[in-house]
Amino acid sequence: MRITPMDIEQQEFSRSFRGYNEEEVDEFLDKIVKDYEELINENERLKDEVERLKENLKKFSELEETLKSAALNAHKTAEEIKEKVESEARAIIEKAKVEAELIKQQALQKEDEVKNEIDSLKRYKFIFKEKIKSMLNLYLKMLESADFEEVEDLDIKNIDNYSKRFKELKNETNIPFEK
Repeated sequence: MRITPMDIEQQEFSRSFRGYNEEEVDEFLDKIVKDYEELINENERLKDEVERLKENLKKFSELEETLKSAALNAHKTAEEIKEKVESEARAIIEKAKVEAELIKQQALQKEDEVKNEIDSLKRYKFIFKEKIKSMLNLYLKMLESADFEEVEDLDIKNIDNYSKRFKELKNETNIPFEK
């Protein structure tokens, strides 16, 4: 059993002929010495433990600093990657906009070409109709002409005369029959 400071203070020795009983005092002092040695040993052990814990704390503090530094670097790297990705995304979007504008311009150009082709075909249709009308008018004039009525004189020799007359009528109407 361990002696407490209170035990030492309250310890009473029985009186003997010359004072305290030496045996009891010696026994008590032995207990005190033993407990005191244990306390000194425990104190040393605790001091060693405190030193060891301080060293561990120092290592953990260094590790904490390293981890903080690593976390900061990771954060910076993540920010740099994020900025790079955002920059690349902006470049891709810008390129897509340029390409879309180019495609739009090409589509508008193609639309204009198709409209021009349609207008050209409409003009060609109009000209073709006018030529047909002119030819029909020419044939109508030929049918109404006196030369055409003279069927009895129709022979191979006169075909040249009819072709010549057709050309004259064509020139009179001043309408081109070729495209």
